[in-house]
Amino acid sequence: MHRSRALIRAAVFPLLLLVLAASVYGQDRRLGRRWGAEITYEPRGPGVLFDALDPTVKKWYVPQELFVDYGWNQSQYSNYARENYERYVNTSIEGEPFYDLYGNYLTRGWLVYDWTQNQPTQFGSSIFKDARFNQWFNAVTISSDSQGQFFYALTVGDRIRTTLTPLTFSKPSFNGVQWDFASDKYQATMLFSRASRPIVGITPERDPSELTNATNLMAGRTTAQIGDFVQVGATLVNARNSRTFADAFERNPLVGTLAANQGSAPVSGIALVLSDDSPEDGRGGATLFTHDIAITSEDPGTGQRNTFRLRDVVSDPARWPVVIGGALREGALAADGDEKIVINYDFTDIAYTGPRPTEIVDIQFDLVVANDYRIQVWSDRQTGRGEMPNLPMTGGDVDELDPALFEVARAGGNVKDNSNQRRIVFDYGLPSAKLIYGFTLEATDAWGLDLYAEYDVSRDYDQFPNAALQAAGRGLATHAQDAEAWTVTASKVDYPYFFLGEAYSLDPDYNTTAFIVDEAGDITYDETRSALYEFVDDNDDQDRLPDWFRLNQGAGDDIVFPGWDENNDFVSDFNQNDSRTLSNRIPDYEEPFFRYSADRPEFLFGIDLNNNGWIDRFENDDLPDYPYRTDRRGYNIYGGAFVTPHAKVTLGRLDEESLATDGRNRATYGLVTYDRDLPRGRVRVFDMLKRVEDNIADDRREMTPHLDVNSLAIVNDLLPARDTWVNSAYVQLDYRPLEKVNLVNKFKYDLYAQQGDAFRRRERGPALEETTYLLGLINKVDYTREVAGLILQPKLKSEFLRQTAFVLDGPERKDWTGTGILLLRHPLLQQSLIEGGVEFSLFRDLVLDEDEALASGPRQPTQDFQNLVLALQWTNAGEYLGYKLTTQFGFSYTRRWEEVIRLGDVELEKVSETSSSSTSFITVYAGIE
Repeated sequence: MHRSRALIRAAVFPLLLLVLAASVYGQDRRLGRRWGAEITYEPRGPGVLFDALDPTVKKWYVPQELFVDYGWNQSQYSNYARENYERYVNTSIEGEPFYDLYGNYLTRGWLVYDWTQNQPTQFGSSIFKDARFNQWFNAVTISSDSQGQFFYALTVGDRIRTTLTPLTFSKPSFNGVQWDFASDKYQATMLFSRASRPIVGITPERDPSELTNATNLMAGRTTAQIGDFVQVGATLVNARNSRTFADAFERNPLVGTLAANQGSAPVSGIALVLSDDSPEDGRGGATLFTHDIAITSEDPGTGQRNTFRLRDVVSDPARWPVVIGGALREGALAADGDEKIVINYDFTDIAYTGPRPTEIVDIQFDLVVANDYRIQVWSDRQTGRGEMPNLPMTGGDVDELDPALFEVARAGGNVKDNSNQRRIVFDYGLPSAKLIYGFTLEATDAWGLDLYAEYDVSRDYDQFPNAALQAAGRGLATHAQDAEAWTVTASKVDYPYFFLGEAYSLDPDYNTTAFIVDEAGDITYDETRSALYEFVDDNDDQDRLPDWFRLNQGAGDDIVFPGWDENNDFVSDFNQNDSRTLSNRIPDYEEPFFRYSADRPEFLFGIDLNNNGWIDRFENDDLPDYPYRTDRRGYNIYGGAFVTPHAKVTLGRLDEESLATDGRNRATYGLVTYDRDLPRGRVRVFDMLKRVEDNIADDRREMTPHLDVNSLAIVNDLLPARDTWVNSAYVQLDYRPLEKVNLVNKFKYDLYAQQGDAFRRRERGPALEETTYLLGLINKVDYTREVAGLILQPKLKSEFLRQTAFVLDGPERKDWTGTGILLLRHPLLQQSLIEGGVEFSLFRDLVLDEDEALASGPRQPTQDFQNLVLALQWTNAGEYLGYKLTTQFGFSYTRRWEEVIRLGDVELEKVSETSSSSTSFITVYAGIE
């Protein structure tokens, strides 16, 4: 009896606990579960519903959310006569619930960004970007926290301005994830991105972008403060190809692996191309003494590896490899000028008796070369834009088909006497990863000295493709090639004295460019737009857009005018009234009424230490924005003193060389500046004198003339200072002799006086004139006077420019322009203004001898002309719907008289040909000022 009661109690007690738990469970599904003072929302799965434990055949529908909130029951008759139908309204917050890795409830909302990497599996690299990422957050989210001296931030964005160091990583629009940490003594940054396809904007069709083959970027920098003045830092940047169906963490992740199509087939043929590294001189090119090859194979059955030399894989060395091109000179093959030596290794040739291509796991080449050589390599696994060549390949095939070649080695200097004979041994492979690592040292006001030093190594990893090893998940033969770069800058100011010194060396092969794979796991090696990822972008104007075109970072920036936007409105100061919606292709210094205030860029003064005839800070090139160019080693040092508070004198010495050629830039220079404000104006005087020997070409691109430009032409460096005295002088006087009277006077003089006979030679550039100069003079005056509510402003401008040619027998320029302007303004009512203006200009070309042309011909324009412009404009500036509305309507009329020499009734005569044009307009601008 007692035992049966005990059994009943033992059975009922757990049932009561279950009933109680079930009731509590039903209550906390949306209200959470309390553990002490904390409420949690972790998922626990469905519970046991005791109301559903009836043993009936009838199907049971569990009451869910709609039953609890609205009393809906699936089996109950619905009649809305007395109680009308209530439309369903979701009582929950919008969005979906999300949980973390450990099952903790995070939030109810939306997934805006997700990047997941799963291995080993197909399509394991997945990125998702919701439309809300762009619409709500403008393509950037920032999560941050801090306590005391410790701060961190996690930034996810499409266009993050990110710089680690100028030689390792600097992008105006980095697409990826950036994590930053900072404390009083330490700072750290980590960068992550799927460089091959990071997704710009939103993921198409709301599905994650899933890839098997990808190029991933990982970068980091950390700094530590030592004492009060010194900071040390370390940087690492790595971009590597990956396949997500390979096991993770099996090998060194920094070296990457070959993508699917890179290693899907064996190497069947390789060609070595030897050429002249300085073909313009036509002599002393690549000289080949001997060549050998080492082939490593693996037996697929036993796994045993063997290495074969050239003598082991061919019975007749004259038949394999096939060597085409070059001329035999003193027992060696030589390729001068445009000639090429091509060594063809066809592993399917019957003359080849070595291991089968599928068994080859590594190949090494051994060459002995001399003089001014350049060595490149090609294989049938190097896909390019053009047609794939067939072996044997000739030098003509290389020029015609333009296959994708890899650079192997280049001679230093331009040696022609075999004195640089050397042995070059290298392994063949396809790119798998790019690694940059380096260190920095920075001192601020250490004993009055500011110092910055940086040392970096650029390492390229490549791997020999073997389909069997790759399919088995085994490591491929991996090789690495290093290039170095270092810079040191020190400066000190101890008034009135100042000093700066800089030394630098950047190897020719130093670069911060990585190859990226496409979705199929292939690379088009000579397609710069889609196959390259730049750690350091070309962004000469330092805006938000890189200047060159690269995949997933825009179409490239053609609107580039470094230094020509001093008012920071993203429009050239020489074409201020140009815009995307209202294009203007006439520069301000040639446009009526604008031309008075705007002067030609020829009147700008600045430093030109690379001696290409263009001020350094205004240069636009096609190179990454390193502080110095690659293939350069040298130093620049200058010092000086303030003679007075307004005047200073600087003396300096520059000496740099090209490591891959015999180019050199030596300059000794002096600079005098005087800048002083006067009671009625300002005077500025600059003069720079230098003796230069510079035969290193520094090409550039043109500046953007207007916003509708599609491309910018390359301007080749003429090497105008090969052995030259160069003087550049500039004087400007702004003066107000009377109230409302402004005088502006500018004088510019540049002189190139050639020395020796280098300017006559055409080896690196065209022959030059012995003396070249530019002489410019501008005089301007304007006066403002108000008479009976009418504002009058007369203006006069005179511009003279004389410029002789650099190139021998080239065209010269000598002209004068005079401009007179009268502006009248009269305010009307409260917000209106009527303006009238007249401009008359004279242009005289002083190069053509008109008397001689009249006497002997030919019939031609004299380039002289007169131009008259009449303009009337009404302006209303008021407020409308919260905007500053400016409405203008007006009319302008232009009449032009051009002087030409033509045949009259009897003889040649000068006449004026007249043309006219007019413009009328009604324009409305909505401003937010």
